[in-house]
Amino acid sequence: MYQFFYLRKSKSNSKLGTIYKAVYDNRIAVNRDSLKLSIPLKYWDRKNQEVKVNQEIDYEKINYLINQHKSDFLAANKMAVKTNRECFIKFAKDYLDKNYSNEGTKIKYNTVINSLQKYTKEVLGKDVLTFEDLRRIDFIGGYKKWVFKRQYRNRDSAVIKKTKTVFNYVIVIQTFVKKYNQLNPEKDEIKTIHYTVGVKDFDTVEPRMLYPEEIERLIKYSHKSVRKTDKTIDAKHQFLFQFFLNGLRVSDILLLNFKHFVKGRIDFIVKKNGKKISIPFSYKAAKMLGYFYAEEFEAAKNENTLGDVELKGYEVEELIYVESHQKPLVDLNIDDLLQFQQYLLEDRSDDNTRRLKVIKDVICRVKKQVAYSMCQIMAMKPKGLVFDYLNSDDFKDLRVMDKKELTKDQLYKLHRARTKYNGRLQRIANRIGVEKITSHVSRHSFAYYMLSTGAKVEEISFAMGHANIQITQPYINQFPSRFSDEAIERFDSSFNV
Repeated sequence: MYQFFYLRKSKSNSKLGTIYKAVYDNRIAVNRDSLKLSIPLKYWDRKNQEVKVNQEIDYEKINYLINQHKSDFLAANKMAVKTNRECFIKFAKDYLDKNYSNEGTKIKYNTVINSLQKYTKEVLGKDVLTFEDLRRIDFIGGYKKWVFKRQYRNRDSAVIKKTKTVFNYVIVIQTFVKKYNQLNPEKDEIKTIHYTVGVKDFDTVEPRMLYPEEIERLIKYSHKSVRKTDKTIDAKHQFLFQFFLNGLRVSDILLLNFKHFVKGRIDFIVKKNGKKISIPFSYKAAKMLGYFYAEEFEAAKNENTLGDVELKGYEVEELIYVESHQKPLVDLNIDDLLQFQQYLLEDRSDDNTRRLKVIKDVICRVKKQVAYSMCQIMAMKPKGLVFDYLNSDDFKDLRVMDKKELTKDQLYKLHRARTKYNGRLQRIANRIGVEKITSHVSRHSFAYYMLSTGAKVEEISFAMGHANIQITQPYINQFPSRFSDEAIERFDSSFNV
């Protein structure tokens, strides 16, 4: 059993080729796979099966990936002797336990494996699911029907949810079958190409997002309740805070720490993929946060009056008009400027076009300064969580700027907090006549509006903190190394909060 790498010439471009790996057993091909890496033909070292040293492409990165495949192959052949070959369920659990460190992933995958074990016992009448059972064409079909009927059996309106569950379960099983094939290259491959046949792929389902009129309804939402537990106004501001901060994931907003506020930006490690992300802290995000930290927001506004802004001569001439009897021009803050702007918009006695343009530009600069100051004020607070869904002491072992896997107990508490938050959002949705609002809706909505401002896919991908552009592409397809701040500002200017 041996593995080697070769270059397959591209049909569309005679100067390019794609790197492939092949596994052979006694000169018989066992497996061939593309590494999906294209390079110029002239840079391929056929003898050493690697990329030649050059200045045109990142040869070190590609050779590193090739060497990683070589190491995995050697390790797989050693492990294949030790892996359980009788029962697929036993193999899947062993592999999950030894090779996955993320507790959240382990919990999700264990749910699927336990479901498969229950199906094996209840329907097939077996205690062991052999690998030969997996080769049967009707095996996966029976399992899919069983999962579909078993999930949400009393909710006829949840067909989409049922289909999504079946699709996700099948994908997990397919993943472990592929792992088994990799670890046992000498055996006949277990085919999984038919596993998802008949199950609707959810990449084609239109995501839930808020349209402009729905966003406006949410912004105007207000509800008075005698119940202390009705925290929907809190949830409204938290959702809009997410929305104006690039559609932050719910786990990242719930774990947001004061130490993540750095020089006018939010810097942190994304919990889901371990990628470092830096988001400009906008005035609108600062205003939403000001609902919870009113004194801090007022301080930020008062720190940035017109006296702290460098004004041009013609701007001073236009702004003298705004000076009130209560405050001199240099003491006017952002609230005073916004109030004057509104007055000019409503004034029909004069042509205020030039003055409105001047004050709009000045307001924009002041807002940036206020947001920066708010960020600095938040950063000076003691280490702790920004929002109160979680107890800071339960997560005090998390390093602020390093990736660290959450424990099972921490994941459970994070799940409970997310459920509580989404419950409040759904109450808002019911009251303002919107079908559904969850924390993730802010993410879909942000992606849509970024796209509508003319942002490129690469800009959206960086802004959302996706691990790669392939994750972003499905978002884009569904809608009728630093992200672009300019594109985010174009999106941000679309709303008046």
